[in-house]
Amino acid sequence: MNIRKTLLALTSITVVSLSLVAVAVEKNASEHAFIRLSEDGAKAARTVSLARVAIFDGQTQEAKDLLDQAKTALDAAAKDVDKLAIKTSKHNDLGPMVPIDARLSVIDAYTLTPEKKAEIGKVNEHLRKGETKKALEVLRPIDVQLTLTSMFMPLNPTTKAVEQAKTLLADHQYYEANLALKKAEDSWVIDSQGFVDYLEKLPESGKQTANAASSNQPEKK
Repeated sequence: MNIRKTLLALTSITVVSLSLVAVAVEKNASEHAFIRLSEDGAKAARTVSLARVAIFDGQTQEAKDLLDQAKTALDAAAKDVDKLAIKTSKHNDLGPMVPIDARLSVIDAYTLTPEKKAEIGKVNEHLRKGETKKALEVLRPIDVQLTLTSMFMPLNPTTKAVEQAKTLLADHQYYEANLALKKAEDSWVIDSQGFVDYLEKLPESGKQTANAASSNQPEKK
């Protein structure tokens, strides 16, 4: 199983968000990763968008090849849907979803004092150790207003749209194929939650997260 640790982008350049993002994007699979996204889902999303561009440019064979790649990526993403950290309770009617992007932002009015910077260092240290409860005990009093915004791809509507677009391309209905893919993109869901709220939902001491990360390692042949 292939998991991309993050696609985090910052909406506010600040030491606070940069510091916390560093924890979220641990590169070593044996370390705790608190924001884990579906690499296959993100690949499918990119490929769907590229297929639309190819159709617009008249590169229909390239579009067909890209949709084959998107279908393969979607099938792979479906296997990981229950093993990713970020979850959403919204839009359950769309079926299983995978997180394909995330952004950690901080309100512009937040002032980072030397004292708060030191506290952020403690938060980072607790998170690296998987000590979620201790991290929250430090994070709450310093009142860092962090928001985690995630993008989710509903697998069923996206897969259906890709298959429909492939059929339409085969029938030379290029405009309709493009509309089918646009409908897929329009079904992707954006969800925001407080970073503290997100951490509170994680397993205590990060044991479950660590186990999930360990299981994501490629099998040795």
